[in-house]
Order: sequence, then C-alpha cells, then structure tokens
Amino acid sequence: MTQYDCVVLYNAAAISEREGCEETVYPANILREEVGAIEESLREGGFRPYVLAVENFSKDLIYTLTKISPKFVFNLCEEINGKCELEMCVAGLLELMGIPYTGSDPFALGLALNKFHVKQILRSAGIPTARGYLRHPGQKLTVPRGMRFPLFVKPARQDASLGINSNSVCHTPKQLEKQILYIHEVYEQEALVEEYLDGREFNVSVVGGRSPEVLAVSEINFSGLPDDEPRIVSYRAKWDEESVMYNSTVPICPANITKRLENRIKDIAIRSYQCIGCRDYARVDMRTDFRGSLYVLEVNPNPDISPKAGFARAARAAGYSYSEIILRIGDAAMKRGAEIAAAVYAF
Repeated sequence: MTQYDCVVLYNAAAISEREGCEETVYPANILREEVGAIEESLREGGFRPYVLAVENFSKDLIYTLTKISPKFVFNLCEEINGKCELEMCVAGLLELMGIPYTGSDPFALGLALNKFHVKQILRSAGIPTARGYLRHPGQKLTVPRGMRFPLFVKPARQDASLGINSNSVCHTPKQLEKQILYIHEVYEQEALVEEYLDGREFNVSVVGGRSPEVLAVSEINFSGLPDDEPRIVSYRAKWDEESVMYNSTVPICPANITKRLENRIKDIAIRSYQCIGCRDYARVDMRTDFRGSLYVLEVNPNPDISPKAGFARAARAAGYSYSEIILRIGDAAMKRGAEIAAAVYAF
C-alpha cells in the first residue's frame, strides 16, 4: 500500500450559475489545472502526495487527513460547502488538527475576502487605495459628496472576478444604480463602489513569510480591447478563453517600467502583503490614475498558481522553474510545522 506523506487538498469546481448572472461558467474556471501540476512537482521533489478533492466538511475528510497524517497539506481550497466565505474554515480545520499547510492563515484568508475592510486597513497604514464606499441592499442609492465619475462597481465579498463585467465602469448615476442593483440581486451582498482609475494595471506576485520578496511585476496590456470595452480585467477577460476580452488583456512580465516605479510598486506590494498577514505566496493588484499615482486594488492571498497563470509567469521571470516555486511553498509549510513542534516539545 502506498504511504503518502503530503496532501494536495482542493475544492471541486462549482458549476452552478446564479439566476440572472452575466458571469457564466467557462471550461477554464472548472478545470483545476494546478492540482495535477502541483502533484507532479511534489513527486519531482521526492514527496508522495495524496490528491484529495473536497466539497463539504465531513467526518470522512477528518478521518482521511488523520489516517495519512501528512507532513503538510498543500491547501488549494477556495471554498467549502459551496461558499467562498468559508474558505478560511478549511485552514482553520488544519490548524485545529495540527497539520502544517501552505498559504495564509484563516484570519488573512477571511480578511482578504472583505474588500472594503482591506481598503480600510491599507489606508490606515498609509497605503493608497481608490476612494470608495459600500452600498448595502436596501440602502438609498446616493453618491457621497466628492465622489467623481466614472465609478467602478464590484461585489464586496467575492473572488475570481465574479460580478465584474462590461457594465462595471459606470459613467452616469443611472448606470451606477443599475450595476449596484445587479450586485445586490444576483450576488446578494453589498456593492463596493470606487473611483475608476484610468491608468496602468500591475499584478505583483509575492512570496515568503517574515521577509517576503517580490517575484516580478507584471502589467496588463489593454491596448487590444475594443473601444467600447472598459480597460479592466473582467470575469470574461479572466476565464472566457474564446472572448475578445481574454485575448486583448495581455500580461507583460516583467513589466516595462522604470527602476524608480518598480521600486515603488515593490515597496507597496510588500507592505500590503504584510498588512493583511499573507504568507507563503500572494498577489497584490494595483492601478495608476491619470497622474501616474499608484493605488492598491486588491490583495489576493490565494491567487491562481496553475502553470499558465500570472504567479507562475512571475516565478519564471524571477528565475524559478514551476517545480522550484511549488517546492519552496511546500517547504515553508513544513518549516512552520517544525517550529511549532519544537516550541511545544521545549516544555
């Protein structure tokens, strides 16, 4: 019988669609290409991984993890029980079971999903974010004084660009009201409204724990988009591989930027990473306004790490092979486990 020493834990992709939703399911966001690639990388590193798909919390899940008693879990779960807001609970379960795991802890995972709270924390630390406000279902759809059109609307607690489409950039109060109501009715949550930043967009991949480092700065080239499409990475631009949006939002990695701008981006990325409490790996997204000032859009503690995704592209730009960066992440989890064990047994 095979003796496994680590687990690749992932959630089966959800294929259900919300009624009235413009963000339909595409093959690219059903297939979890990173699962097989990570399994292969771990095998190359001398591990014996067990791949475990999970949809719901269950006694079987706990029993399987207990029976294997892995050195670490490579945690790829982005939702559980069909809810992305319970993603943090998977990490919490592993904490309670005393199993080392990759990626951020429950607090950081839960915090990062609340985009408005992230904005508040970053701004309190002196990290620039776009001006914005929350609009809860049932609230009067007024625009606070000082907010300037165009405005950008997205769900306040959602992942994978869900809720972001061609109507997300609003130029009039009527368009704004329609898009806010779309978020309220389809996603059943508050809408986050921000001033739209009509500048360059950068994705910054970061790795590490106490002393994080930036792998590379990537820029999204929007020049191929049709004139009537907003310059954003919408849900279709991220997942619909047959769409003009997907094929016209081309990443350039490393970005063609000055050393001064690169240093500024790296500084903001690392400070954001540390502010939210990320560890092992994450991605920080930024944009500039028309003056070139930088603002953080989001901090993503569980970005796509499949071989074709931006994080792997940044790793290659930094001189790492895919296997090397995966093994580095796994090694970080094992070292944490060893540190905790040493602290416990010291008494």
